[in-house]
Amino acid sequence: MNGVHFVLGSPNAYIHEPGILHQAGEWIGQYGRSVFIVTGSKSWDSCGNRLTDSLDKASILYEVHKFRGECSYEEVSRLKELVPTNMEMICGVGGGKVLDTAKALANSLNKPFVAIPTLAATCAAVANLSVMYTEDGVYIDFPVYVRGTLLCLVDTEIIASSPVRYLGAGIADTLAKWIEAPMAAKGKKQNLPTIGGLQAAKLCYDTLIEHSAQAMKDSYHSIPSEALQHVIDANLLFSGMVAGLGEDNCRSAGAHAIHNGLTVIPETHLILHGEKVAYGILVQLALEKRSQSYIDEIITFYQEVGLPYRLEQIGIHRELSNAEWNEVARISLLPASTMGNMSFAVTSEMVLDAFRQVEQWSSPIQS
Repeated sequence: MNGVHFVLGSPNAYIHEPGILHQAGEWIGQYGRSVFIVTGSKSWDSCGNRLTDSLDKASILYEVHKFRGECSYEEVSRLKELVPTNMEMICGVGGGKVLDTAKALANSLNKPFVAIPTLAATCAAVANLSVMYTEDGVYIDFPVYVRGTLLCLVDTEIIASSPVRYLGAGIADTLAKWIEAPMAAKGKKQNLPTIGGLQAAKLCYDTLIEHSAQAMKDSYHSIPSEALQHVIDANLLFSGMVAGLGEDNCRSAGAHAIHNGLTVIPETHLILHGEKVAYGILVQLALEKRSQSYIDEIITFYQEVGLPYRLEQIGIHRELSNAEWNEVARISLLPASTMGNMSFAVTSEMVLDAFRQVEQWSSPIQS
């Protein structure tokens, strides 16, 4: 009999409603009286006053420190030197890289992590891992932690007012769960946590197919609608629960591996994580030799919500050299990447052929 090992598959508390940051102090105060906040400039501009007013009313001690732009081991070390010993909790306020940095900091100090996402672009608020990069933005690895998020506060009003592009990136990152998790689970023990992770991935996929187009329209007009709430919960909560339940049996696979490879091309550093994953989904589908009808369905969905399906849409407007393509493939296939979760062996030649196939699919399509 095989054992079942997994870290808590969801946050200890997930609170999602419009205006919840007005009550942030009450919620955070249930777990401690002091918090070290890591945030980005734009993120803090969107909600800082709302958050600090609430913390002040609840008499919560806090310090605010700005993130320097990359989720790197160097940045975590820098912030670690700034944390007073009396701080009880670490809080990330922002998008995925801010949250992953704060999460890495919390785990390095063995302190609870509080997530306040200002975007619904990744599952970083919930996932018990951080995606780490070099200071120049090239993927390194993803350490997995033995504790989950203590508290996640999701203010629909804040996310509804964020740039709609980030919501689209989150939709792609979450869509990938149903593309990747079944591939990672093939040949693995189908215990209940694995089955639960796969069901969470399917729920994400179905929710996005049904609600994404309306959610994108509502987000464009800053409307915290029911459709937007559904998509936010898929992007933030259930997306994180896929591997939170299934662990290594439901990890990322080809799509995220391709994302990792693309980070070696400087032009893609201005492209969001989920946008690169969107292209990676298509590369994985090419590797799997999925049916053309399914490919057409995915590309049609991409067009509806504004996701990239051509290299030029992820910043690559030139012919890459053979050396650059080989480096993309090499990084995609690193042991620290996730291509090893595919159910079959993948070679550099297969990766490059899959890129060519994706470009052939999109060549007759006008954006």
